[in-house]
Amino acid sequence: MEESRLNTALDRVERALARIEQSVPKLSRPTGKDDALRARVREAVAELDQIIRLAEDA
Repeated sequence: MEESRLNTALDRVERALARIEQSVPKLSRPTGKDDALRARVREAVAELDQIIRLAEDA
């Protein structure tokens, strides 16, 4: 993988992980927004999967 593409992919991974980390504290509050949190985590994991596939193809 080209270095700039790798750096871009790693930046995206870091942003996805940051979104997950920001969502975790919300789990301790009984807000009834579990579905929204799970959707956000699914989105982040899907983004990570996509980045991994792109890295494997390069």
